[in-house]
Amino acid sequence: MRDEEGDRRRSLRGDRRRDSNRGVRIALRLIFALAILLLPAQLLFQRQFDQPYPGVFQPSFAGTPLTGDILKAQIPVVHVEFDDGASEEIPFEDVLPDSKLLDKSVFKSAFFLEDRATAPDTVKWLRGDLARMFPGREPVGMTVDWTDRRIDITGATETTDEITKTVVIDLTEGAR
Repeated sequence: MRDEEGDRRRSLRGDRRRDSNRGVRIALRLIFALAILLLPAQLLFQRQFDQPYPGVFQPSFAGTPLTGDILKAQIPVVHVEFDDGASEEIPFEDVLPDSKLLDKSVFKSAFFLEDRATAPDTVKWLRGDLARMFPGREPVGMTVDWTDRRIDITGATETTDEITKTVVIDLTEGAR
């Protein structure tokens, strides 16, 4: 009788273990299925909404903005206008003070948005900087044409430019 009772106890323990394992297996399958179902939802969410950095998605850190054989870049083209009606194109780097930072990023943060580019402090600084750059001439304005440049890398001479944004800075406003 003791043997029968012991067998029955062992049998009950085995049933509990099988039931316990079965529950774990079902839970794991549900978690796996849920993860697979959430992948498309995650991709839709990424396309619809921005997120705070670094959020759910990490940046790609792409090396170059290359699409097929076309290299794309946004280039600022700077023109300084003078009181005699003349205009001169200058490299955007010449407008910036010497810096060890990325020139285009610094220039874009200062001169991409019209509100920031035409702020009184910016205009005052720019007026003085351009006056030092062009002694004997009176700069009255600066125009920045933000240009999308597409370069066909199969033939280095083939480029196309398209002006996508223009920022005009009046240097006479509030002068002196």
